[in-house]
Amino acid sequence: MRQNHYLVIGGSGEAGQSAITCLKEKDPSAYIITSTTTNEPVSNADLTFFDKSATQGLSKKIQEDLQNHKIQPNFKAIIYTPALGEVGFPIIESTPKQIEDTLGISFYPLLELEETFNPELSVAYSAFYWLSHTLSFYGSMGIAKYKGDLWALANPQKRKIVRAGTFFSKSVRGISIVLQRTMKKTNNPDLLTLKSRYENSDQKFLDFFLSYAWEHEKESFQKQFETPYRPTEREDLGRGLGLALDSTEPIVTVLGDWTWKETELPQVPSWFKQF
Repeated sequence: MRQNHYLVIGGSGEAGQSAITCLKEKDPSAYIITSTTTNEPVSNADLTFFDKSATQGLSKKIQEDLQNHKIQPNFKAIIYTPALGEVGFPIIESTPKQIEDTLGISFYPLLELEETFNPELSVAYSAFYWLSHTLSFYGSMGIAKYKGDLWALANPQKRKIVRAGTFFSKSVRGISIVLQRTMKKTNNPDLLTLKSRYENSDQKFLDFFLSYAWEHEKESFQKQFETPYRPTEREDLGRGLGLALDSTEPIVTVLGDWTWKETELPQVPSWFKQF
């Protein structure tokens, strides 16, 4: 049986692990190569490339490792999961430097990999960055997600976005830590509301933050569905990827049990265009 090669960038994280599981289940011939920033082999992958940070030059380093293993880089799909940037303040307040630093990790290496390897399909991950609560704290990460949507819409045959609801992960924990710190000195009305609600909640901040995000997701989308809202879990990301691999639409969204596909940019505030 001919093997289909897949490249998962960031295989040890929540999105990466869900992607590997999905690919193994969906394609019995899948040979999964993954990268990690550590020296530990990634669970369930066939081959791990170590010490690979999502920075400029990533594709060249991947290329060198492929040559060392005598592997032809004919990828059925590249799955790109890294997402790191400054958060804890309104998206609209992102500075040019913050945006460039975030894109340098969360977006530019994806463009580089796509150009170097020309896979059949490239897949990245996104979020509901335009909802009222995320507009107030998602910072420069919101710009990266916006750019990702535009990227997929520009070439939907070869590019896909998996948009997922908020779920517990190291990334969400990190956002909550930064947000709890910045809330103490903010004048932003949305963040002040968040702060006030937290102080009256009797919850640990991470638990409060997750509940707050889930409440906004439910409020924004429940009216479109008959089935009740439930928070998103890691397994839902795998469902989203499985659908994206076969989808003609560029964006597949998974939010708990709910699934839908999109062919145009969400209704984001007009000021996003300045970025």
